[in-house]
Amino acid sequence: MSPVMVLGVWMITFGIGEEAGWRGWLYAFLIKTCGRLQAAAWVAGVWMLWHLPAFAFNENYREMGWGVIGWAISLLYGSVLLGWLFHRSGTIIPLVIWHGVFDLITASDHLPDAVPMLISGVVIVQGIYLARQQARH
Repeated sequence: MSPVMVLGVWMITFGIGEEAGWRGWLYAFLIKTCGRLQAAAWVAGVWMLWHLPAFAFNENYREMGWGVIGWAISLLYGSVLLGWLFHRSGTIIPLVIWHGVFDLITASDHLPDAVPMLISGVVIVQGIYLARQQARH
């Protein structure tokens, strides 16, 4: 399957499937009662629980070992980043594209193992920057 088709599948399944629930509904609901950072943290916790079944059947998840800590940190700061993007755009469309591209890059069998770690590191740095900015306001 071509990378463009794979990206389309990722955007439809994980991009729309997850972002409609995480930012489109849950984050939008939580932001009414708590701040952006708290809402992002709650969404990240639910997002982590959502992925737990994958540890039973997905070899990549099972092989993470202690790397699961970095995965959890990446989800937390990814949630901050995607919450910021949701606020800036007012829609889940850029989130769907972001999520699809991120999953395509980090789950690809055709890229060196360092690429997903590098991309996740960039997400964490962006999330930390945005969390610090939001905490100041």
